[in-house]
Amino acid sequence: MPIHLTPAQIDAALPKVAIGLQQYLWLQSRLQAENALSDPEFRRRFNHFYRVRRGPSWQNAFYDIMSLAKREHLSFDVVLGLLAQETGRYEASFTSKLIATLDPHKPVIDSVVLKNLGLRLPAARSATRADKLRELYAKIQSLFLAYLQSEDGSYLVSAFCRAYPEAQVSDEKKLDLVLWQTRG
Repeated sequence: MPIHLTPAQIDAALPKVAIGLQQYLWLQSRLQAENALSDPEFRRRFNHFYRVRRGPSWQNAFYDIMSLAKREHLSFDVVLGLLAQETGRYEASFTSKLIATLDPHKPVIDSVVLKNLGLRLPAARSATRADKLRELYAKIQSLFLAYLQSEDGSYLVSAFCRAYPEAQVSDEKKLDLVLWQTRG
């Protein structure tokens, strides 16, 4: 199912992007610091922005993996496996948030984006969940690319740049932020 965001939907969503954009830009500006991922303020703000509601041991495992991924440029597939190994769960949303933080050209999987794309996560107990999550992530990347190459995608990028001329964010993040503010 292709992404359907009309100019009217984009225009309605853009004013709502401001707070999230400000939070995202703060995170991205601090990310390059050597100790960013161990900094309590960075973690607090990341947890708030991405709605990380897991305990300290889960968070420590997550940020350790993020630190490794930052150094070694790990893929979605590798991070998905590492996070499952450390936490016992395939966490597609948190894996994508980690990856998209380190590579702003990658999309985020979350419930709002999935709903807007007409997609769903595979069943938690599926024997092939990891493979299906990898396929889902590849599909989302493909949908983002196709949309950004469309006339409506060009409109979104232009409108975003007019609304937030100082914001240096990838086109994928512009789409992600607008999708996240497009509800109902």
